Amino acid sequence: MEVRPSEFPSLRRVSHEERIAVAEKISAKLVAKYKDAVLAVCIYASTAKKLERPYSDLELFCVFQEGSEPLPDRKLIHDGLVVDIAYTKESRLLEGARKVDSEWPIRADGYRNRIVLFERGGWLKKLDEAVGQSDAADFTEPIRYAALNVTESLAAVRNAAYKQDPIDLRTRAFWMAWDAAKLVYLLNRRYMLTSSWFWKRAFECPEQPKDFQRLVGILAGFVNSTGEELAEAAEKLWIETTAMVIARGISIVSAEIEV
Repeated sequence: MEVRPSEFPSLRRVSHEERIAVAEKISAKLVAKYKDAVLAVCIYASTAKKLERPYSDLELFCVFQEGSEPLPDRKLIHDGLVVDIAYTKESRLLEGARKVDSEWPIRADGYRNRIVLFERGGWLKKLDEAVGQSDAADFTEPIRYAALNVTESLAAVRNAAYKQDPIDLRTRAFWMAWDAAKLVYLLNRRYMLTSSWFWKRAFECPEQPKDFQRLVGILAGFVNSTGEELAEAAEKLWIETTAMVIARGISIVSAEIEV
């Protein structure tokens, strides 16, 4: 089947002001359609902080009262702009805002920085209270779990090297760098502001492993390297990150299998 050029979706450069206008239109439609069930509609992610790029997507969340019919999230292209709409019950959003786990560095910003398009009865105070509980939480278990993820990634790197599979080795090495960066975020109680700044923010953390940026550069493929250099960088990064965790009095080894 031949596809005509006119049938392909187009992406265009979209300004911050245009994004806000689209978001306001979506918010008005949501409130008009679902009425009192809607508690809040907000822009989050890069647009909420004016950090978006010309082709970045527009991300919104719509909070519904408990008892409302669940709706699947929506992703669409409108006038050359990718739009993501997350529909959530209030209990689910508040639970996510309180939660601190190994993915906290990725998720945390979405609950903290926003542009409010609609709010019913000061509902967002509940979200801010939930965020406050997250900020005061004990990070010991998330750090331990993140350190285990780095260790598991090291095992995957070793397996790829053992198989002499260069594609798998480079893939596993990248994800080990990613897991190590998330661990560094947790050790510093910091989170990603926007995906395009993931590495920049990680490298700016005051507490980080020795040679962190150089080792990540090798593992993530930011610089050219051999398979041997990748494997060596993986071992060094694991030693340095694990040492930071042990120094906090956190162990990732279990003498007994607890269930």
